[in-house]
Amino acid sequence: MSEATSPKKINLFVFAAHHLSSNIAAQRFKGLLKYLDPAKYRVFVFARQPAAETTTAAAPSDADIHIYPLPGHCVGSESPPAASLLILAAAFMRPLPFMLANANDRAASADTRPWLVHALAEADRLCSEKLAAGESCVAIGTYSPVDALIAAASLASKYRIGCLQDFRDGLVFEPLGKRGWLREWMRKLIERRVVATANLITSVSHPLVHDFQQRYPYKVTAMLPNGYDPTDFASLGKDAADDTRAAAILARHVPAGALLIGHFGRIGASDGSASKSLDYLVDTLNESAEVAADKHVMFVGELTKSELASLERARFSFSVLGQLERTLALRLMKRCDKLLLLTGSRASCATGKLFEYLATGADIVCISGVRNEATAILAETGAGQTLLTGQGVSGGDALRKALSPSTDAHRDIAAYSKVVQAEKLGQWISKMVQT
Repeated sequence: MSEATSPKKINLFVFAAHHLSSNIAAQRFKGLLKYLDPAKYRVFVFARQPAAETTTAAAPSDADIHIYPLPGHCVGSESPPAASLLILAAAFMRPLPFMLANANDRAASADTRPWLVHALAEADRLCSEKLAAGESCVAIGTYSPVDALIAAASLASKYRIGCLQDFRDGLVFEPLGKRGWLREWMRKLIERRVVATANLITSVSHPLVHDFQQRYPYKVTAMLPNGYDPTDFASLGKDAADDTRAAAILARHVPAGALLIGHFGRIGASDGSASKSLDYLVDTLNESAEVAADKHVMFVGELTKSELASLERARFSFSVLGQLERTLALRLMKRCDKLLLLTGSRASCATGKLFEYLATGADIVCISGVRNEATAILAETGAGQTLLTGQGVSGGDALRKALSPSTDAHRDIAAYSKVVQAEKLGQWISKMVQT
């Protein structure tokens, strides 16, 4: 079939600054997009250039996905104050970034311009071409950072196209995250502006979705949880060298015959209250030699200084491996007898590692300050048990039960597969274009 007679596609302009990084924000949409029907969707991803030492995977060859790695600062700790103000101003003056992109001094200022300006310059050109060809277009903003939401709102406003704004977390806007009435007022105002153009707001957990529904009852809000990519796990057994490395690590760090309990990723660096759950684990195992016997706790990932100090009190077998390549970490994850999830006092918490845990098939033990989104998912899927740090029963007894072999035959994690979620995303986009 010639290009002239081929069916017209829906063009998705996805502003995902972290797409080419290993940040958890990257995994959220990276896995979804490749499962969209390539006969129906053409995807343009506007990402930030990765660090020079970072290697990035190419888009699947059978998908119509085009990735644009672009330079420039985003709002954040590394962003100059002037650039941050310029980006935030774009939330209120939507033509501003397009004006900057078309300025006569483009060549002279290309290296110092914000990422937002570069992203919208490319998106503006492509969107204009596709609309002129009679094709439909939809803008998608993925937080964080806030720049991506502003970019999607700007493109959607200029061309009056559909817009989906996705919030991986509640609206934090890190550089505005300090206390003070002025900063709080600014956060709310900017959020209102980026939501104004959205046909659909999505977020990762029921508490966050409920919060948006309460504050924006006139907007359509839907649940789009994080999930796991089946292909990440299907390919794990195909690299003998990595399997050998994983086996060598376990042989070096884990006592023979020990029940292996693995924790992967950060704890308090993402949620400060989660560090208290680590303290609870250390105290409970220290107080119960019977429970700790023949157990080994392995931590893979970055821990804070206070968390390392807490582990110095441990009188049980443990190891801290630090950060490893993701594929190697997944191999180690699959070799664990139990997987440890530590959450704190945030009701909306459903950390990304949970969904990789689900895909391994291992039992999950969650220690949490409150019942939250993560504990609800464990109960829903039958994938693990929860221990609350404030519950009245003996911590040792509760942990002993949680570390015993699981007797729950029910385990249904299908709703958290990226394949299933991509189907839902496609339905939302199609409806958006039709209306």
